Amino acid sequence: MPGSYEICPVCFWEDDGVQFRWPTMAGGANKVSLIEAQRNYQDFGACDEHGRRYVRPPTEDEPLDPAWRPIDLTRDSFEDWPAENRAPWPDDHSVLCWWLPTFWRRDHSAS
Repeated sequence: MPGSYEICPVCFWEDDGVQFRWPTMAGGANKVSLIEAQRNYQDFGACDEHGRRYVRPPTEDEPLDPAWRPIDLTRDSFEDWPAENRAPWPDDHSVLCWWLPTFWRRDHSAS
């Protein structure tokens, strides 16, 4: 569930719900944005340089969701952090998962 504040042993990302909702935002629980962390993981296997010494490969009981994909800002819509008309936090934080069909900001008309 997004926002658990658990640290991933595979990439060393701390699950910050604010950064999950606004993935371009750096700071908070993590020094880099979620988007930058995803790029870093693809480039060198950790969310940031500091975390490289703490990561390990995923185990068999840590499968990747087959639907998961990195954030694509040409496809995925996120609110602007400073916007005054932000929506309230959803009760079900799973709707913040951009890769799922239930993503709360999915543009259903653009398929």
